[in-house]
Amino acid sequence: MKNLISISHKGGILAVVAAVSLLGASLASAEIFRTPPIQIAFHGNIAPRKLPRKGLAPVGVQMGAKISTVDGSTPPRLSKIKLDINSHGVVDSKGLATCPYGKLRNGSVRSARRACSDAEVGHGNATTRIGFRGQGEFAVNGPLVAFNARYKHKKAIFAFVETTGRFHTTYTIKFLVKQTKGTFGTSLAADIPPIASGAGYISAFDLSLKRRYSLKGKRRSYVSASCPLPKGVGRASFPLVRSTYVFEDGTKVTGKLNRECRVRG
Repeated sequence: MKNLISISHKGGILAVVAAVSLLGASLASAEIFRTPPIQIAFHGNIAPRKLPRKGLAPVGVQMGAKISTVDGSTPPRLSKIKLDINSHGVVDSKGLATCPYGKLRNGSVRSARRACSDAEVGHGNATTRIGFRGQGEFAVNGPLVAFNARYKHKKAIFAFVETTGRFHTTYTIKFLVKQTKGTFGTSLAADIPPIASGAGYISAFDLSLKRRYSLKGKRRSYVSASCPLPKGVGRASFPLVRSTYVFEDGTKVTGKLNRECRVRG
């Protein structure tokens, strides 16, 4: 027997078809992926997990990672990141405002939200490590805000980060949003920009995508999903996200995170 999971940008429905496995206990909240010496703790979720068997319901998708090394050394800088979301619903920005990149440059989270509030689709936080010669390394945290955007004439998400505390800087990660075929139906791919003139690198991030809005009087959701399992099957596991990290020394780390959906009603 097979279960069904699929994501498209317009009107596609969860099309899950992988082996159904009923879960007696919840899955672990994070998975550890290793390509020595790099180690990545990746976590993610979809909420709510109870979804209709037919039709779509609004959901939020949360993803995050912590980058470290197995021997405690400084990891190479992250240069590329790709997050492939399972074809388990719909990502649709029809009618949603976009945020021009120019409104984010040299700004702050407050000014970015003020300028692009109609385009906000998510939020989170990021930890950035800064290392200046002769001063050692230190970590700074800060909020992350995600905006619906267009980049190089393609659908995108701009993740704007502002660090706070000991060192203040801002940077924007430009994710290209692409519809793909197969188990993973939506791809978010980005090149990581230089941070603090090359002195900084990302060591952790957390991103939640969720937005409700109205279009011609109808309520819409940036992310929607269903759980169209065969009749008589109430829950099933599926690969929620496949994440790929490429570092400046050429090291590549890839892993999948499994979660479950449950039929509502």
